[in-house]
Amino acid sequence: MWKALAVVALLVVSGIAPAAEPLRVGFSSLGKARIGLDEQALAKALGTRLVHAQPAAEEAGCFYASAATLPHDVGLMILDGQLARIDVFEPGLRTVSGAEIGMTEQALKQLYGARLVQSPHAYAEPEGHYLTLMSPDGRHGIRFETDGNVVTGYYAGTARAIQYIEGCQ
Repeated sequence: MWKALAVVALLVVSGIAPAAEPLRVGFSSLGKARIGLDEQALAKALGTRLVHAQPAAEEAGCFYASAATLPHDVGLMILDGQLARIDVFEPGLRTVSGAEIGMTEQALKQLYGARLVQSPHAYAEPEGHYLTLMSPDGRHGIRFETDGNVVTGYYAGTARAIQYIEGCQ
C-alpha cells in the first residue's frame, strides 16, 4: 500500500497526471454535455459559453450551438430550451461502443447486431441508409447516416430529436 501511495505522490509532485478519458458519445451525453440540460446549465457543465451557430436561421424553439471545450465538428441541438441532440459531422469522435464516422455499415451492424434498425436515407436513396439504435428504455437513441457503404455522420439524443433529418426540421 505504501508503494502505491508513493507512486501517486510522485506523479502529483512531478506534474504527471493520468491521461483523461477520451470523449465518447452515448445515448444521452458527450462528456458533461447531457441531454435535457437547459442552455445555462449546459454552458456551466462545459465550462464555457455556448455560441449559436446561425442566429439568423434559428427555427422557433430550435437552434444549434457549439462550445469551445468540445471538438469543432460537434453540433448541439437546443430544442424547446434544452439540449436534445448531439451531432457529429467529422471523423475522430467515437460512440461509447466504438462506432465512428468512416466505419463500414457491415462493421456497424456487427458491432450492434439486431438492435440496429435500418431504414432508407431521405437523400441518399437507394444506397444510403439510416441505422438507428435505441436505448433500452426507448427514450434516447443514436442514428447513423451512411452512403450505403460507410458511416458519413451520426447524432445522439432524444427519440424525437434523432428523427429530424434536416437539423431542426
